[in-house]
Order: sequence, then structure tokens, then C-alpha cells
Amino acid sequence: MKSNLVPINVFGIAMSIPDEFIKGSHVRRDWVDLRDQSYSPSLSVLSDVMSLDPRLMVDIPSSNLKQPIFGVRDQKATQRCVGYALAALIDIQRSLQWLRSFGGKAPTAAEVDRIRLDIASADMLYRMAFFHDHYPDLSTIQGIEGIRSLRSAIKGFYHHGACLDWPKDTRPSEKGRWQSTSFLPTSPDDEGLFPNVDQAKDARRIGLGAYFRLASVLNHYHAALNDAQAVLCTANIHDGWTRATPDNRGIIAWPPQLGRTGSHAVVLTGYDETGFHVLNSWGAAWGGYKGQAGIGLWDYGDWAQNVIDAWVLRLGVSAPKAFGFLQGERGVKGLSGPVQAGSTPCYELVGHYMHLDDGFHVSSGSYPSFPSSWKRTRNYLLTGVRPGTDPPDPGDTRYRGLLLWIPGSLEGIKATFTQAVARKNRIKGHGLYPYTVFWCNSFVEKSLEVFNIIFESCKSQAGVEAEHLNSLIEERVQGVGRAFWREMEMSAQRAVHGTTDGPSEVHAEAELETVELGYVADLLRGVMELKAELGCEVHLVAEGTGALVVHEMLAAIRRDADRDGASRQYFCNHDPTTLFDSLHLVHPAIGWARAQVFLVPLVQRINETAAPLPHPGDTAPGVEPVSEVKADRPARIYVPSEELEAQLCFGAYGKSLLHLAASAFEDRLPGPGSTPELPTWVPQDFLGMAGMDRKRSLHSALYRLNRLASQKRPGDRVTQTELISDQAIQESIFAAIASMRDPACQTFGGGKVGQDHG
Repeated sequence: MKSNLVPINVFGIAMSIPDEFIKGSHVRRDWVDLRDQSYSPSLSVLSDVMSLDPRLMVDIPSSNLKQPIFGVRDQKATQRCVGYALAALIDIQRSLQWLRSFGGKAPTAAEVDRIRLDIASADMLYRMAFFHDHYPDLSTIQGIEGIRSLRSAIKGFYHHGACLDWPKDTRPSEKGRWQSTSFLPTSPDDEGLFPNVDQAKDARRIGLGAYFRLASVLNHYHAALNDAQAVLCTANIHDGWTRATPDNRGIIAWPPQLGRTGSHAVVLTGYDETGFHVLNSWGAAWGGYKGQAGIGLWDYGDWAQNVIDAWVLRLGVSAPKAFGFLQGERGVKGLSGPVQAGSTPCYELVGHYMHLDDGFHVSSGSYPSFPSSWKRTRNYLLTGVRPGTDPPDPGDTRYRGLLLWIPGSLEGIKATFTQAVARKNRIKGHGLYPYTVFWCNSFVEKSLEVFNIIFESCKSQAGVEAEHLNSLIEERVQGVGRAFWREMEMSAQRAVHGTTDGPSEVHAEAELETVELGYVADLLRGVMELKAELGCEVHLVAEGTGALVVHEMLAAIRRDADRDGASRQYFCNHDPTTLFDSLHLVHPAIGWARAQVFLVPLVQRINETAAPLPHPGDTAPGVEPVSEVKADRPARIYVPSEELEAQLCFGAYGKSLLHLAASAFEDRLPGPGSTPELPTWVPQDFLGMAGMDRKRSLHSALYRLNRLASQKRPGDRVTQTELISDQAIQESIFAAIASMRDPACQTFGGGKVGQDHG
């Protein structure tokens, strides 16, 4: 059967199931994960017999069989049963949604043809499972073609959605489709590792709402089928599966002649007194149970001995504009706070991020990243950016520039990714294309677990209220902390300069040896080229340790600028003063000695060369300029006030994280009266500390954060996480960017500007 769109006559067809379908493991058991949500049956009355909704079945001409209106897939020579089973389940639920939206009326012939054309892509679902296909007993990451599990496919679906397939033996005519090779073996999509822009955009239309793992309890399976009409399932299979044909009434023979021979993924669509109804992916010539092509009967005894895993799923409602709104638990036990939720789907930020760890792209997990991603984004911006200062025409959906955001690394990738998604549409509302660089979150997430162990050890020794607890923590954490901080600095260097070994610090007078171009340097070069070619706006925000990355970016520009004309190789514009239309450093976690090399001079030059702008008044609750001169400058450094800094704590440590870094992580500076014979060392200040108020040279750029929204009363202790997540500074950044334009075009209705790229 070449296509499920073409009716077939299953009679007279010689059944020939390839041996590889039943011999060998084509699906892997899901490992135990206590974070899985278990399915709990409701108390609703169960049907004695259940099968696929008859309204979803249509006649096959020249036979007495029916087949689902979305067709019966034939995976042919592929070993991608996990993707095919999940795609069939999605098709069932989408067809049920279709019936509901049309009042339950039976579809017309034209509507059936459309439904069969708009089926989920099995290959796309299989490929996205690759990013989550990791197991404790595997020493290496599996290749693109390898065994998958149900959980990995479900997580891939959650994070990337599902494209539509192109169930024809021709190449897709729609860019957003992902064609499975069962329809066209030479499909160009078979070479795809990650959705392109059109595919990622269209895949958002089909998303996962809820999913629960089933216990191997018969009643749970029956209840789940009553609730959701389909269950995703894996099983050990045997030679009896090959004999489930219309001639044998579609019954999977039990017991088998040869015993277990492999494993397989299918969809359960119903049950009766004998067993479960199984929708397979071996074509319409398989099955035939109760006249249902592609559906066989799986005996309860066979199920009890050979079932592996099962999940019940519900599709989500497409509501992309609703994401980012935090709903409190109001009305539930009197609580009012953010609801704990799962990780943010990856498709919410596709085309708008780069994810690095130790200088390399993170090509697995929930938020994969590839070198080609930025190239695609840059090519899009060449036509998607419209520079200028006038308000855009109503029909003009292009951006006026780019906002590059480099978060710190103190929160894990899950939280940082969610924050980037939440601000995406706010940035677009200012006519700017948002792009975020995650550069060290995975490493920091693991390292903080070590710090927690040390903190707990210190608490158990000294007690929570001990006066010397902070000093004890500084002493105990110093060895690990210094290694941690060096790795942070090295990660920033590798992100910019590449992964080859290089100098620990790059100064203007350093030897100008050739260095490998890192991914952030490649991004910087692309941004410079866009600025030079289009004259577009470029705004840069760096939070916390993100200042280390900015430092390395400036070092790379300076190194290249110091070369002679013939040896310059990276950047087309060597003046960062004119590159950034605004620069915002939020609690910058960089030592004062290092900051004076590039960052502080850049901030001073940007503010000296820029014309003063009228101050817009209170930029945001709790944020105020340090300087008495009421003029906005395009370079800003946000620091906590001395009162707020004194209220910060980092876990059991009763001071801010920057104090801990200064005391135990970063190199110390020679103290007053220090000599080579009798050296004394003191902690150096960090650029993000409140003490920067004392440096008059920075007053034009300094802005103080006086309080946090989470503080119910003045003087309340606040955590480092609360400081990072507070929205006052972000609102101040957006207000500053808007005030740089004519007041008439500061914002564009607060809505979305620009096409949605990925």
C-alpha cells in the first residue's frame, strides 16, 4: 500500500510481514521515574465493550472491511514503531475533536480525504524522541536511528509539538509538513534532525495537554480507554502477531509457536470480553478484527504476560497567547502563589535561542541547540528587519532591530528558559527580535547541588543561628567554589573564543595568536554584519554571570581590532560603542579588576558619546537612578541598594551570592600596605554590588533596586532567586529602550510585532 489515501482491497493480498518486525527490540522499556504522574481511574461506569468510535470508520471499497478515516499506517521497512504508534493516537484524538466541533455529524467524502491528508508525522515524532532517549545503562547517546521508548516520544511531543505528514508518494507542497519515509523513501525530511522554521511554527498547532503512566492493572486500562478512547502501549511480541489477518478474523494467535521474538509499540483502541483491540502500523492488510482493517485482537492472557508500558494522553488546546501568565492557587486552601508546572515546551522559543555548555551546543535534552540554528535566524533577520524610527505601517510585520539577552547561570535551564519565553512577546511588542544565549546553566545546575551539601554540613555543625555560620561556609566552600568559578570563566571564554585551550585572561596587550571562533563570537559577528548592512537597532542585556560572556565578547573585538588589516578575520565592525544602541548589566557578577579592562570603559564611552534624553520619571517600582542628573543614558548597571543587599541570602549563607563569590571564589587583591615580602589580601568588589555607589565614575550608569515585590514588609529577608526573578529591573529595561525613541512610537500597542520565527 503506497498511501493510506488510496482505498485498497485486502482480499487476495498475500500477507508477508517482514521478519525484522517481530525479531529484535524496536522499543525500549521506560525506566522507573518517580516524577511520572500515575493515572487514577475515575468512578464513572465503564462500558462492557468498547471499540473505536464507529463515526471514525469508513468503508473500504470492494471489501466488507472498514478502516479509520485517518487511514492505517504502514511503517514498511522502518523500525520507527514508537513514532507510528504515537502518531496514530494523535490522529484518533484529533478526529474525535473534529467530530465534536462539527456536532458529531458523519464526515463527507471530501472531509474524509482532508482528514487523511492531515495526519500527524510519525517520523517527526520519532526524531524528536531522540533528544530524550537516554538511559542509565547506555554509555553513549543513541544515534538518530536507534531504539526509542514511549516516554522519550511523549517528551519529544511535549517539547516540539507535531507536524503534519505528507501521506503521498510526492514531495511535500507545504513547507510546514514533515514527510515520513513510509510514504516517500527519498523524502528530504529524512535528513532533518530538528524542525526548520516553518515546521516548528506549524508543529505548535498540535500540542500535548496531559499524560499519565498506566499501572499494569486491567481495570486501569479499561478506565483509561473509556476516558481517552486510546492508550499508547508497548509489548513483547511473537509469531502469533504475523497471523492476525482478515482470514484469521484479525486474532493474534495465543499461545505462540515460537515464543517472544521482539518488542513493539501499538495503540489500544478498545476491548471486549476476550481482549484488547490493537491498532497496528503494518498496513490495512493486517488485522481485520470485527471488520476493522489494521486492528487486531490481543488476548488478555497474552497482554498479562507480555505488556511492557502504557501511557494515556490528551491533546492540549492551542492557546499560544496564554503562555507566560502565572496563575495563582487562589481559592485552594487560601493560598496565593505560582502553580508548580512542568517544563516549558521547547517550541515556545525555537528560533530565538542558543543553548551552550562548555562552549558546545547542547544537542540533546529538552532544549537542544545546533550550529545551524543561528544561521537560519540570521538569514531570516536579513529580510525580517526593517530599520528606521518611524512607526511601522499596520501591515508591516518586520522588526526594527534585535535584543540580545544573556542570562546568568544561577538558575537551571528550565527556569531560565521559562523566563525567556515569558518576556518574548514583550520584546516583540517593542519591535525587537528577541534572542537569548544560554551558555552555562547545565553545569551550574549540577554544581549547586554540591554547594547545598556543604551548606547543610555547615548548618549541622554550627546551627542556623550561629554568628560564625557565614564565615564557616566561606571557609568550607572555598576549594570547590574557586574551581566552580574558574569553570564559569572558562565556559564564558569557550563560548566566545572556541573550545581550544587559550589564555586564562585576554587583555588588550595579550599576544595576538589566532584563536578558534566560538559560537557566541559567530553570533556577535552576525549581529555586527546585520548592523552594518541594515542599520538596525541592537540592544544587549546581560544578567549576573552573563557579564563574563560580554567581557569575552569585548576581548574578542579588541583582539581582532589590534591585528593589522590583512590578518583581521572575524568582525566587520570593531567599535562596540556604536554597535549597541543600549547596554544593560543586571547585577553583573564580574570582579572589579576584570570589569575595568573592557566593561567599565565601554559603559563610560557609550554614556559620554550619547546625547542626554529626558528622564521618563519613575522607570519601575523600586528602581531609581543613582545620579542626580535626570537624564537617561543608553548604558546602565543595575545594583541593589545597600539596604536590599543586606537583606539578601543565598541558601544557608546569610549574605548575597556576590559576597560569597568575592570572599571564596574570585581572586583577592593586594590589601593596603601589602608588600611582596609580607602580602595581605582582601576580597575585591563585584560590579553588581551596592558598593559601586562609591565609584563616582559610574554614577551616570548606576540604577538602584530598592525593594522586591516579594517583600511583604520592609526588612524582610529575600533569596537570591527572588532577586533574579523580580520584574522591576526588566520593566525598567523596557522603559529605557522605549524612551530612546520618539514618545509617539515608544510602543506599538503592546502587542506582537514581527513575524513569529520558529
